[in-house]
Amino acid sequence: MKNISKNSIISDSKQVQDPSRRFKQAGYGFLLLNLIYLVLAIFFIPPFNIGLTALLSLLAFVLLLGIFTYYLFQEKKLLAQFLAVIYGARSVFTAYSFFAGDTFQAVPYFLPCLFITFYLLGRAGWNWP
Repeated sequence: MKNISKNSIISDSKQVQDPSRRFKQAGYGFLLLNLIYLVLAIFFIPPFNIGLTALLSLLAFVLLLGIFTYYLFQEKKLLAQFLAVIYGARSVFTAYSFFAGDTFQAVPYFLPCLFITFYLLGRAGWNWP
């Protein structure tokens, strides 16, 4: 039986959040933060000749980004967990590289993107607050 008290501090709607909302937030966050990551990488990488290989790599990146975002919107929990583990490892390695010194000059900008993406994916994958 539900406790429906007017004196309750936290209502039932605040206690249980819709899981599809978490997956949508994870999908939008994953897409947006990876696009920011891509823009930062292109901005900080020294000028290079954009040939067929570079264009195919960018196309593959955007295609995988779209596929993963689509499946996050489909509420694939295992995908969210798998990506969260990958982004957690990337965050740890990037933080270690940052504090060890002699890193790529964009690392201070990449690190927040990685941490936020890790959190959003972990939220969807393991129901974090």
